[in-house]
Amino acid sequence: MLTKRHILSALLASALSLSFMAGSAASAHAYNWDGRSIVLEAQRSISPAEAKSIARQRVPGGEVVDIKRRGDTYSVRVIKKSGKVVDVLIDANTGRVKK
Repeated sequence: MLTKRHILSALLASALSLSFMAGSAASAHAYNWDGRSIVLEAQRSISPAEAKSIARQRVPGGEVVDIKRRGDTYSVRVIKKSGKVVDVLIDANTGRVKK
């Protein structure tokens, strides 16, 4: 027969194991075969909308007509008011305009 003490112990143990698993999943650590902790950096990538916004800042008044991503680079095609076509190359990881 299960007593209140057994039930409370089981609940506490399951709550602790769940909180441990949630904490380890949220941490930015991975472990080697040696068991040493390695900090992993999350690599963020900008969205196409962010790339479009960056290109608009680079070519004020221009109209974005095309966005393509090749590897780590967005190629944003913009038409200036004068009619000139400009391709703005943007690093997809940092958001910096490439020359």
